[in-house]
Amino acid sequence: MKYSEKTLKYYENMKNIGSFDENLPNIGTGIVGSPLCGDVMKLQLVFDENDKIIDAKYKVFGCVSAIASMEFLTTLLKGITIEEAKKIKNEEVSDSLELSDIKRHCSVLAKEAINAAIEGYVSKRNQLITITAQAVEKLKSLLALHDENCKGISITVCSGCCSGIDYTLSYEIEMPENKKSIEVDGINFFYDENVENVIRGLNIDLVENSFSHGFVVTNKNHVPCQNCTCQCGK
Repeated sequence: MKYSEKTLKYYENMKNIGSFDENLPNIGTGIVGSPLCGDVMKLQLVFDENDKIIDAKYKVFGCVSAIASMEFLTTLLKGITIEEAKKIKNEEVSDSLELSDIKRHCSVLAKEAINAAIEGYVSKRNQLITITAQAVEKLKSLLALHDENCKGISITVCSGCCSGIDYTLSYEIEMPENKKSIEVDGINFFYDENVENVIRGLNIDLVENSFSHGFVVTNKNHVPCQNCTCQCGK
C-alpha cells in the first residue's frame, strides 16, 4: 500500500498520541471501531469552562491512514467549540491527507470518534454527581471509620461569597426524611429536591499534597463571579 506524502507527514510526526484521566469531569472520551474490522480509535478531548476544546489526544489500533487521520484531526480540534467540532466532515480529513478510496473509511471512523468524545463529555457534564476514583476510595474509608451503619452523605447547598454557591458534605447516620437519594460508585448521596438543578454537574475530587489535604467540590455548570471584589474566585 502506497501512502501520500501528507499522510506520511502526520504519521511520522505523532505529537498528540496519548491519553488523559477519564474520570476528570472536563474530559470527553470516545472509542469507535472494532478489532474485527481492523481499526479502533480512542479520542479524548479536554474542555474549558466555556466548552471549548483546549487539548486532544488519541490512541489507535490500526493502519498508517488511521493513525494519520487521528493526528490530523486532533490538530484541527484544539481551540474550537463543540458546535465547530461537530461541523468537521470526514471529507476534510480524507482530502487533506489525500487518502485513497480504500482508506477513506479511516476518515469516517475519525469523524465518528469526534461525535463519541463529545457525547461522552456532554453526558458526563449533565450527570448529577461525578466522583474521581481517589475520592471514592477515601469517602468509603471515612464512612466505614465514622460509623459502620452510616447511610451515606448529605449534600447541603448554601449561598457563598459574592452570591456564589457553597456545598457542604455531612454524614447521615439514619436515612433522612424528605430527601432524594442517588447512588454514585457505591456511595449514597442525599439532597433536597429543590436544589437538584443546583447540584447537577457536581464533581467531588480528593486533593492530597504538601499544601492541602481534603475534598474539592466543584461544579462546571456554575460560572465564577467575574466582578468579585474580594477576589475569592467563587
